[in-house]
Amino acid sequence: MKSFKINNESFLFSIIFKAFTVLWTISFLLICPVIKVMVNKQTAFISRVILLIIFVIGCYIASRPTTVEYGAEKIYWKWLWYDNTVNFGDVKSVHYKVIHERTRYGYNHRFEIVFRLKNGTTLRLNDTLELEDIDNSIDGTTDDIKLMQLYRFIEKLYPEKIKRH
Repeated sequence: MKSFKINNESFLFSIIFKAFTVLWTISFLLICPVIKVMVNKQTAFISRVILLIIFVIGCYIASRPTTVEYGAEKIYWKWLWYDNTVNFGDVKSVHYKVIHERTRYGYNHRFEIVFRLKNGTTLRLNDTLELEDIDNSIDGTTDDIKLMQLYRFIEKLYPEKIKRH
């Protein structure tokens, strides 16, 4: 089995948002009774420390890469406690796409592989990369992008599952 690591952002950010919301709610519930009793510098300091801890935890979670392993029969990926296995026999179609997301100072570009399974489930694997690297990998100029290597591997073994856009 071959293995590599990526930053699977769409899943990553949804988990971080949910975790931040839960932790913020817990910290708010713990701080509210204290604020009603006494409002002073100590209470403000405690609330800032709790929010700082939540921020540090979020940054740690965001920095954790997704490990992808693949072979002739299946693909497996894991990020923290979330893992997924896709058997190629269960795959209806596979395609890739390039996603351009506008940011405050420019664009983020993500290369994404989409797996459509026979049971109707859609699974996605993506990584944020430079647009030039994505274009060169699609054209076949370079072979640096790990997800494109995975896509070419699937294309070679299972050409009937590849869906062209």
